[in-house]
Amino acid sequence: MSLRMRLVVLAALVMTVSLGLVGAALDAAFYRSSVAALNSRMESTAYLVLAATEIDDDGSLRLDKELGDPRLGQPGSGLYAHVHGRRDHWYSPSSLNQDLPELPPVRPGESVFLQPGAGRDYFIFCYGVAWELANGSRLPITVSIFVDPKELRKEVSAFRAGLGTSLGAAGVILLLAQLLFLTLGMRPLRRLTRDVAGVESGRTQRLEGQYPRELEPLTRNLNRLLETEKTNQTRYRNALDSLAHSLKTPLSVIRSSMPADTAAKSSAIENAVTDMQRLIATRLQRAAASARSSMAPAVDVGRQAERLIQSLGRVYSHKMIDIDANMDPGLAFYGEQRDLLELLGNLLDNACKYGHGKVRLRAGPLVADKPRAGIRLSVEDNGPGIAPDARRTLLKRGVRGDERVDGHGLGLAIVLEIVSAYNGEIEIDEGDLGGARVSVVLRTQ
Repeated sequence: MSLRMRLVVLAALVMTVSLGLVGAALDAAFYRSSVAALNSRMESTAYLVLAATEIDDDGSLRLDKELGDPRLGQPGSGLYAHVHGRRDHWYSPSSLNQDLPELPPVRPGESVFLQPGAGRDYFIFCYGVAWELANGSRLPITVSIFVDPKELRKEVSAFRAGLGTSLGAAGVILLLAQLLFLTLGMRPLRRLTRDVAGVESGRTQRLEGQYPRELEPLTRNLNRLLETEKTNQTRYRNALDSLAHSLKTPLSVIRSSMPADTAAKSSAIENAVTDMQRLIATRLQRAAASARSSMAPAVDVGRQAERLIQSLGRVYSHKMIDIDANMDPGLAFYGEQRDLLELLGNLLDNACKYGHGKVRLRAGPLVADKPRAGIRLSVEDNGPGIAPDARRTLLKRGVRGDERVDGHGLGLAIVLEIVSAYNGEIEIDEGDLGGARVSVVLRTQ
């Protein structure tokens, strides 16, 4: 997962949890506020019922028809009233066919508010008063108001729907704003990625341009690393060239000073000198390969192959060689150009030399989405081919596949040395054209 996607997912999770907690807090606060408002309305209704209550001298209850709230006169309206005296009970007309619970009387001057639950299906408000009769005695009266919770549930449901819509819109706006901030904030990182890719592909040699203060140490150190690596690579190449040049003269002196009277000794010394020269060349080549830059510039495989094909066409013009080259567009080799030229040159030269006029070259990346991983290529011809038991032998120095053809038997050995230097593989088998096919993998990472 990319860094941007991680931040977006993390921001979405944080916003979801935060908005969920905010929504839960607002919902709880709204519910408490609605219950408190309902309590106040029920208290006001109790006062209206109490104001419409009359008590005779004998203590019997009598209420006016006008109760102050029209819902008390509508059956099943959801608002019900009950007045409980010493002997009499009065129920509002709205409580017709309603099974209201019997409640104990409340002491005068006290009020009780109960919410639904524990066997109660209503919001209940009870208020106790003491009515003074004509004889001076006091009659305790309890006024009870019942409200169906459906009314509050509808109000809370409407609030939750609006709250959910508002929080959802706020979440979307915040997420879009977060995406915008991340896009603008991570633009320098994307530019840095493109610049590093340009260095990898060989289009540029260093990171250029202005970067934010936080990225300046990174880009500065990367440029220093690239410059140091380039300097070390140049110094190492010069040292190798100097070593090769320094060894050339002593070996020439040894060869020229060999005694001429003893043929056997001369031959032995000659062979020893030749082996020393070949060993030095091989070790220098492998040392140079091991010191290759990790940011080596890209070598256009197609262009180098085209140069070789044109040269071989002139060399083997008498054989009318047909070389079919098929390579992925833009295929690049991130290594030494001379290594690629030497490898392709030897393989194509052998195919032209031992084939019967038809050569096929195929090349492509080792990993499709990682251009610096390496390349794989194959060269085949329509010649007589190579016997399976002779394929490994031909990779040795001085071994030739056909003594009738001019050569020194070094081509495939050189190819093997280059392949080994790049930690690759080489395989010889029979191709589709009927002749030999040499498949090579070169790893540059």
